[in-house]
Amino acid sequence: MRSFQAKLLYLLVSVLVLLLAVTLIAVHVFGQRTMRKSVTEELRVGVRILERILEGRSRQLADKATVIAADFAFRDTVASADRATIASALANHSERIDADAAFVISLDGLVVADTLEGRYAGRPFPLPSLLREAEARGESAAQVALDDRPHQLVVVPMLAPRRIAWVCMGFAIDERVLDDVAAVTKLDVSLWNASARRPELLSTLPQQARGELLERRRAFDRGRRDADEELEIGSTRYQAIVHPIRTADGSRIQTLLQRSIEEAARPYLLLELQIFALSSLALLAALVVATLFARGVSRPLETLAEGAQRIEHGDYGTPVDVHQNDEIGRLATAFNEMRTGIAEREEQIRYQATHDSLTGLPNRTLFLDRLEQAILKARRTGEIVGMIMMDLDRFKDINDTLGHPFGDELLIEIGRRLTQTLRESDTVARLGGDEFAVTFYVRYGRRAVDVAQRISTALETPFALAGVSVDVDASMGIALYPLHANDAETLMKRADIAMYEAKRDHSAFATYEPGRDEHSLRRLAILSDLRHSIAREELVLHYQPKIDFRLEKVAHAEALVRWRHPVHGLLSPDEFVPLAEQSGNIGAITKWVLRRAITDCGEWNAAGLDLTVAVNLSVLDLFDAELPTYIGGLLSEVGLPPSKLVLEITESAVMKDPAYALRILRDLKTRGMTLAIDDYGTGYSSLAHLKRLPVDELKIDKSFVLNLQASATDDLVIVRSTIELGHNMGLRVIAEGVESEEAWNILRDLGCDMGQGYYVSRPLAVEAFRVWVRESKWGLG
Repeated sequence: MRSFQAKLLYLLVSVLVLLLAVTLIAVHVFGQRTMRKSVTEELRVGVRILERILEGRSRQLADKATVIAADFAFRDTVASADRATIASALANHSERIDADAAFVISLDGLVVADTLEGRYAGRPFPLPSLLREAEARGESAAQVALDDRPHQLVVVPMLAPRRIAWVCMGFAIDERVLDDVAAVTKLDVSLWNASARRPELLSTLPQQARGELLERRRAFDRGRRDADEELEIGSTRYQAIVHPIRTADGSRIQTLLQRSIEEAARPYLLLELQIFALSSLALLAALVVATLFARGVSRPLETLAEGAQRIEHGDYGTPVDVHQNDEIGRLATAFNEMRTGIAEREEQIRYQATHDSLTGLPNRTLFLDRLEQAILKARRTGEIVGMIMMDLDRFKDINDTLGHPFGDELLIEIGRRLTQTLRESDTVARLGGDEFAVTFYVRYGRRAVDVAQRISTALETPFALAGVSVDVDASMGIALYPLHANDAETLMKRADIAMYEAKRDHSAFATYEPGRDEHSLRRLAILSDLRHSIAREELVLHYQPKIDFRLEKVAHAEALVRWRHPVHGLLSPDEFVPLAEQSGNIGAITKWVLRRAITDCGEWNAAGLDLTVAVNLSVLDLFDAELPTYIGGLLSEVGLPPSKLVLEITESAVMKDPAYALRILRDLKTRGMTLAIDDYGTGYSSLAHLKRLPVDELKIDKSFVLNLQASATDDLVIVRSTIELGHNMGLRVIAEGVESEEAWNILRDLGCDMGQGYYVSRPLAVEAFRVWVRESKWGLG
């Protein structure tokens, strides 16, 4: 505090901070007071608007009732004194003006007819005061509790030309009235009949808040009229006012008008934030001015600037030589300490730029550099440089199921195990995500396979982390210099190609084979275009019919997606669905297929074609917790019953995570959809597990049906056993891959429920399928 600069700086900052604090406190205190007054006035205005709306509605209702009473045919009907005819005409006129209750009343006060199932017919009108008021004023209107529900009643005379009867129309005070009040006042409005034995609450509040309000209504019934108070519903605080509606039958119809305090306070909070921002800018400006003033001390600062320039050019060894016992001297000392710190941090940054921050292994940049250096050395020594590109299988499932922190720990442990498995001279790197790479020297090319086998063996032991044991599999691709490439970039590319070959073949590793580049380029092109296929409307659905053996008619249609690729033509799902699963695009494709199939099925049923559509779900779809809600929304949007949708899931999809998959399947089943196990017989699930699944159908895999013959003992036994098993479990059994009349007859004789295959029809485009359904012998005619 010795220097003037420090005193000035501290004084300016202190004054501005004090001013900022006082301003904010004053704004907050006065803002709260103003807000409370404003809310109170809004509530009282809301009460007056409610009364005006009810009055205006009564006038409109009276006009409608007057028009009804003046109807010539209706007057003749009333004059006829035929009660049945009067009741019928009254019901028609009541329905025309959306009245909830209507009465025809004789001049002596007896109800001639009503629309309330005749409960009041032949009895005195329950509100004689309304008749007396109508006699005095020509018409009358009032609020009453009719059948314990709030209503507005209007009574008008029927003239022919002299008065021959009274017409009373009743309109329920429902949530539409409250919505009108809320739209004008921006308040939440609730209404109930406190005289009813079981009051019904009408409210503009969210549904979950209504139950709590209904439980607390008795406190409001005992409260003072038009007295505002504060209440809390759920996590929302309201300022409210209770206002009883005047009634003609003595019933206590209460209204509660509410204003959210948080919403009312929002403009004042915004004002506080704006003032705080402006004050902060003023404080920042003051600091800038003080800094400019301090630059008058030039020489020491020039020395510091020269030191900064040396640091800029990478010279961290020369210290700044300033000997002053003041702020500048302390600044120079701090500057030298900073110089040392920067040198240390730059070394750390250099390390971080070449190493993976999670595992500490070399990253892609350092790995590529070391691979280039290894190739340069091999050119001199004649050695062979081997490289392995490794990608973990199902790592996304581990992340989604156990969380990203668990996945990070797993990557660290994998990196540590790889480093311990390989030689110290080998390089292990993490290239990103779940992708690792290894480079090494070998004397013979076949030794590279030994390295891959060592890595595969090292990964066989489960990883135990946080009390959870996890099995990890990996796909590895091997490429060698100079056998497969002459530079580092090409070598990495071809190792990557081999890795994808291993992943496609479900093998632990694969060695690059010349000539695979063209296939990989096609795969990469398809993978790149896959994200845009939906937006470009390149996907189409084909439908293959399923025939009911008993009825010999089409019952279901299986939706099969195809891709009209602009370059590669019509692609089957076998070519692009696995890529979609690998790239994470399968969810969008599944949702497109569901929307298109449900829409088509809705159009078929609307056109009189009683069909059910079947859609295949991918392995990853069973890990989408929002899928049941999405499908339910589509069915509701199209108006298609859930029973008209069959979802087909493979055994292997369920076995990925049985507990989670079972939860999703039960949700789908609860919503009324039909579930089927597809490709049954090719998976590894037990019968005990199958029994727990909420499925309705079994689809026998086509591998057992394609060559089904009376003499083919093995396939015949499997098919017969599967049909009997399915029927014993209460399931429908469907055979796919029926391509001959002999197989068709065998399946029919074995009691199979449905069949599909080329014997019946190939998959057809939607228009061709519609024609097939109408013209085929298995169609619906």
